[in-house]
Amino acid sequence: MSFHTADNNPAYCRHQDRGWGLLEQGWIALAVIFVIAAVLGTAYMIKSRTSVGLESSNIQSLITGAQNLMKASDGYSFTSSAKMTGAMIQMKAVPKGMTVRGTASSGTATLYNSWGGAVTFAPLTISGFNNGFTLTYERVPQDACIQLTTQLSRSGVSDGITINSTAHDDGKVTTEQASTQCTADSGNTGTNKLIFTVTS
Repeated sequence: MSFHTADNNPAYCRHQDRGWGLLEQGWIALAVIFVIAAVLGTAYMIKSRTSVGLESSNIQSLITGAQNLMKASDGYSFTSSAKMTGAMIQMKAVPKGMTVRGTASSGTATLYNSWGGAVTFAPLTISGFNNGFTLTYERVPQDACIQLTTQLSRSGVSDGITINSTAHDDGKVTTEQASTQCTADSGNTGTNKLIFTVTS
């Protein structure tokens, strides 16, 4: 009589569980990376769209505020950009969500946009008088540069728009023009300088 046992019969041999192989682990790692990238990409797009909408509103508020509060009978009578910007902050005429550095009541505080770029006002001489002003936005990302200039061009809030070194004296900017004139970011930092000119 013969007895078959697990020790001497191959049919009873169990293969030792070797766990997940390298291939399975690789696929899981790729899936995790893909999910993280998708989440970060979506978050960036939402933040970018929010920033553009917010800053578009901020620019319009700043221009309207300056026109209503800063113009006297002799125009925008300021001797420098720093003094005009400081006065706007002193009068609490800047949107609450914007970053102010320094003591707001001092008249020397500075203003910054969502991307960390300086926001400044400056009096503009027209026919020998400071009858206008400029609003400058620094460090604007490329995508925001294109969207802001075309949106604000349509709104007619300013009489002129300058993208970096290219001036649009009629305040009209097409998407084609903006996409050509707005420069690429440097890493995560915007490189564009926008100047909005108001002559009234």
